[in-house]
Amino acid sequence: MKMNKCRNKKCQRDLPEDYKHKYCEHCRNKYIMKFKSGMIKTLGVAGSIALFAINKDKFNFKDK
Repeated sequence: MKMNKCRNKKCQRDLPEDYKHKYCEHCRNKYIMKFKSGMIKTLGVAGSIALFAINKDKFNFKDK
């Protein structure tokens, strides 16, 4: 009977033989949370750039 281990080098938890994922539940949840927070930051930057592009006609930068 072969025991599978989590592929995360820092984790190495034992996984059940019939487990269909390469990473344990804990590592998978950590990855998802990191991905979500990165997407929120990316969308925030993209949103502020879009707002600046929309509103740049209202500001006249050449007068200074």
